Amino acid sequence: MAYPTDPRTRAQLPVAPTRPAWYVILGSWLWALLPLYLFGLLSWVPVLHAWMRLRRRALRNWTLTLGGVTALAFLLLVLDPSDSDADTSFMTGLATTLLFAAMVAGSIQSFRLRREVFGDTAGRGGRAGASDWHSMAAVAQVEHARVRRAEARALVEKDPGMARELRIGRPDLSNRAYDDGGLVDVNHASAQAMVNLLELRPEYAEEIVRAREEAGGFSGVAELGAYTSIPAPIVDGLRERAVFLRY
Repeated sequence: MAYPTDPRTRAQLPVAPTRPAWYVILGSWLWALLPLYLFGLLSWVPVLHAWMRLRRRALRNWTLTLGGVTALAFLLLVLDPSDSDADTSFMTGLATTLLFAAMVAGSIQSFRLRREVFGDTAGRGGRAGASDWHSMAAVAQVEHARVRRAEARALVEKDPGMARELRIGRPDLSNRAYDDGGLVDVNHASAQAMVNLLELRPEYAEEIVRAREEAGGFSGVAELGAYTSIPAPIVDGLRERAVFLRY
């Protein structure tokens, strides 16, 4: 699969991290220790991050619980005046107890989720999350190509002349400025182009070239299947990338 040539598309793709393994491991441990910072006030942050990554209802409930506990404790501390008396001492003690409980619960959750959030590579010394970033980039690239193919097909239907000038479906021609998402014009592309982009066996591509010369081109996938001996499943699999220009 070719990397997108459009700079705007490349700018939208996630970039795989290049940080060294020790940096990632250190970051994962600092993330897990976050509930200890400020004596539990940030105990909800790692669980929120884990919920955003894993999307589990239990993690969402833990986030709300820890967030509510720390918010209540913070409110009690704010309402406690500086000149403490018996009542305010109770408020301070209650706030301290709530923060300690949030710190302990948050620490347990963050240490339990550390490897799951950062990936097994965080525990093995590899590049944490790199495979996830590459997967996201691959999915974004495929989605972009599908959009470009749909736009190119619409242009073929609306203005075949312009489609021909833009060399839609002709990866075998040079100086193509239009990104058609990897379409192949079965009626005109070379056999090698069909082998490379449609992943056809060379004998099938050569048969298509011979059949289209005899038939004067095909109107679509159905006609391609009728004029060749290519197995139906293979012909049907060409629908995603094949296009048929008549000129």
